[in-house]
Amino acid sequence: MKRALILAAGKGQRLGELTATKPKCLLQLTHENTVLDLLLDTIAKVKIKEIIIISGFANEYLKDYLSKKWASKFVFKIINNPKYSEYNNIYSAYLAKDLWDDKTILFNSDIVFDPEILNLLITKIEDKGTQSYLVIDDHEKLTEEDMKVTLNEKGVITRIHKSLDINTSLGEYIGITYLRGETRLKFLDSLESNVKKGNLDLYYEDALDQIASQISVFPCSTNG
Repeated sequence: MKRALILAAGKGQRLGELTATKPKCLLQLTHENTVLDLLLDTIAKVKIKEIIIISGFANEYLKDYLSKKWASKFVFKIINNPKYSEYNNIYSAYLAKDLWDDKTILFNSDIVFDPEILNLLITKIEDKGTQSYLVIDDHEKLTEEDMKVTLNEKGVITRIHKSLDINTSLGEYIGITYLRGETRLKFLDSLESNVKKGNLDLYYEDALDQIASQISVFPCSTNG
């Protein structure tokens, strides 16, 4: 893989004072590391060097942080989303559409996961050179708020949405996506179509859900 695309525009309003002056992804998890630090450290271990970050709230704070701590390990392209407080993350994903190629993995910025999960995904990508994947936690018990997925009999993802029935869902989408070829192009078209129609309260997962019947995306289990 060549490039990571990280969506980091949101403020994290539900966290109150913790994110009053900095993005949610820069919350401290340990004395030394923020949520974003752990993600970037995992990405560095798989030799990805190019990072596209869609920023928004506290854009300058984030740029300064990355420059001081990570500039020696990555080449960053930071795209500011000025509409972060008005639009949902479908617009952040849309802003990256011209840079999103078959060597790009998408990450939500506020996720914490075992680094081995990224190794599992890259192994699948390299072994199955034509397939697209969503990383799915199919082990933990689902809740109503989880971004759930369902499969058909061929193991292809048929829906991705929070409203899906827990009992018929495979698991939770954890915020890591790899799309390639025609599947990627159709997804980017779906993003653009929704943005042009003014459907800006949607998640990027909604744009994927809308075209799920037209594409083949497979689950990559967090358990291997």
